[in-house]
Amino acid sequence: MKIKPDHITINVTDLERSLKFYGDILGLENKGTVDMGDHRLYYFALSDELLLELIEYDEDKGELHPDVKTRGIFRHLALSCDDVDALYERLLAEGVSILSAPDDVPKLRFRNILVEDPNGVELEFVTRDKE
Repeated sequence: MKIKPDHITINVTDLERSLKFYGDILGLENKGTVDMGDHRLYYFALSDELLLELIEYDEDKGELHPDVKTRGIFRHLALSCDDVDALYERLLAEGVSILSAPDDVPKLRFRNILVEDPNGVELEFVTRDKE
Protein backbone atom coordinates (compact mmCIF):
# COMPACT_ATOMS: atom_id res chain seq x y z
CA MET A 1 0.00 0.00 0.00
CA LYS A 2 1.36 3.40 -1.01
CA ILE A 3 0.49 6.42 1.11
CA LYS A 4 1.13 9.97 -0.06
CA PRO A 5 -0.18 13.42 0.92
CA ASP A 6 -3.43 14.64 -0.67
CA HIS A 7 -4.53 17.82 1.10
CA ILE A 8 -4.06 19.94 4.21
CA THR A 9 -7.10 21.61 5.78
CA ILE A 10 -7.38 24.90 7.66
CA ASN A 11 -10.65 26.04 9.24
CA VAL A 12 -10.67 29.75 8.44
CA THR A 13 -11.41 32.56 10.86
CA ASP A 14 -11.41 35.23 8.13
CA LEU A 15 -12.23 33.96 4.64
CA GLU A 16 -11.43 37.13 2.68
CA ARG A 17 -8.05 37.61 4.36
CA SER A 18 -7.28 33.91 3.87
CA LEU A 19 -8.13 34.00 0.15
CA LYS A 20 -5.99 37.13 -0.29
CA PHE A 21 -3.09 35.65 1.68
CA TYR A 22 -2.92 32.29 -0.09
CA GLY A 23 -4.01 33.50 -3.53
CA ASP A 24 -2.73 37.04 -3.96
CA ILE A 25 0.19 37.31 -1.54
CA LEU A 26 1.64 33.78 -1.79
CA GLY A 27 0.46 33.33 -5.38
CA LEU A 28 -0.90 29.81 -4.96
CA GLU A 29 -3.09 28.60 -7.82
CA ASN A 30 -6.81 28.70 -7.00
CA LYS A 31 -8.28 25.26 -7.75
CA GLY A 32 -11.93 26.14 -7.13
CA THR A 33 -14.67 26.07 -4.53
CA VAL A 34 -17.09 23.35 -3.47
CA ASP A 35 -20.32 24.21 -1.62
CA MET A 36 -21.08 21.38 0.82
CA GLY A 37 -24.31 22.94 2.11
CA ASP A 38 -23.33 23.86 5.67
CA HIS A 39 -19.75 24.73 4.70
CA ARG A 40 -17.64 25.69 1.71
CA LEU A 41 -14.26 24.33 0.63
CA TYR A 42 -11.73 26.61 -1.10
CA TYR A 43 -8.79 24.85 -2.78
CA PHE A 44 -5.28 26.04 -3.61
CA ALA A 45 -2.43 24.02 -5.15
CA LEU A 46 0.59 23.59 -2.89
CA SER A 47 2.20 21.31 -5.49
CA ASP A 48 1.11 19.12 -8.40
CA GLU A 49 -0.21 16.53 -5.95
CA LEU A 50 -0.94 18.43 -2.72
CA LEU A 51 -3.86 20.77 -2.11
CA LEU A 52 -4.56 23.31 0.59
CA GLU A 53 -8.21 23.17 1.63
CA LEU A 54 -9.67 26.20 3.41
CA ILE A 55 -13.02 25.55 5.11
CA GLU A 56 -15.62 28.15 6.01
CA TYR A 57 -18.40 26.74 8.21
CA ASP A 58 -21.81 28.38 8.59
CA GLU A 59 -21.58 27.59 12.31
CA ASP A 60 -18.36 26.96 14.17
CA LYS A 61 -17.12 26.14 17.66
CA GLY A 62 -14.95 29.23 18.27
CA GLU A 63 -11.20 29.67 18.11
CA LEU A 64 -8.29 27.76 19.65
CA HIS A 65 -5.07 29.54 20.61
CA PRO A 66 -2.45 27.01 21.77
CA ASP A 67 1.14 27.97 22.53
CA VAL A 68 3.97 26.73 20.28
CA LYS A 69 5.02 24.35 23.07
CA THR A 70 1.54 22.90 23.65
CA ARG A 71 1.72 19.11 23.27
CA GLY A 72 -0.59 17.09 21.07
CA ILE A 73 -1.28 19.76 18.45
CA PHE A 74 -0.39 20.33 14.83
CA ARG A 75 2.49 22.83 15.15
CA HIS A 76 3.08 24.26 11.68
CA LEU A 77 3.12 23.68 7.97
CA ALA A 78 6.55 23.97 6.32
CA LEU A 79 6.76 25.03 2.68
CA SER A 80 9.86 25.43 0.52
CA CYS A 81 10.52 28.52 -1.55
CA ASP A 82 13.29 29.74 -3.85
CA ASP A 83 14.25 32.84 -1.84
CA VAL A 84 13.14 33.08 1.77
CA ASP A 85 14.62 36.60 2.11
CA ALA A 86 12.60 37.96 -0.82
CA LEU A 87 9.46 36.27 0.51
CA TYR A 88 10.11 37.79 3.94
CA GLU A 89 10.28 41.29 2.44
CA ARG A 90 7.05 40.71 0.50
CA LEU A 91 5.21 39.38 3.55
CA LEU A 92 6.51 42.22 5.70
CA ALA A 93 5.29 44.78 3.14
CA GLU A 94 1.86 43.10 3.12
CA GLY A 95 1.57 43.37 6.90
CA VAL A 96 1.72 39.62 7.52
CA SER A 97 2.42 38.62 11.12
CA ILE A 98 6.12 37.66 11.23
CA LEU A 99 7.10 35.26 14.02
CA SER A 100 10.80 35.08 13.14
CA ALA A 101 12.94 36.93 10.61
CA PRO A 102 15.14 35.05 8.12
CA ASP A 103 17.66 32.88 9.90
CA ASP A 104 20.16 30.20 8.97
CA VAL A 105 19.64 26.76 10.52
CA PRO A 106 23.00 25.08 9.80
CA LYS A 107 22.13 21.73 11.39
CA LEU A 108 19.14 21.40 9.04
CA ARG A 109 20.94 23.03 6.09
CA PHE A 110 18.33 25.66 5.33
CA ARG A 111 17.36 29.29 5.87
CA ASN A 112 13.87 29.92 7.21
CA ILE A 113 11.20 32.31 8.41
CA LEU A 114 8.14 31.69 10.54
CA VAL A 115 4.92 33.61 9.91
CA GLU A 116 1.30 33.42 10.95
CA ASP A 117 -1.48 33.16 8.37
CA PRO A 118 -4.74 35.13 8.82
CA ASN A 119 -6.19 32.22 10.84
CA GLY A 120 -3.36 32.04 13.36
CA VAL A 121 -1.76 29.01 11.67
CA GLU A 122 2.02 29.00 11.88
CA LEU A 123 3.77 28.61 8.53
CA GLU A 124 7.47 27.98 8.05
CA PHE A 125 9.11 28.86 4.73
CA VAL A 126 12.49 27.31 4.01
CA THR A 127 15.15 27.70 1.36
CA ARG A 128 17.44 24.69 1.45
CA ASP A 129 21.18 24.90 0.90
CA LYS A 130 22.26 23.72 -2.51
CA GLU A 131 24.64 20.78 -2.33
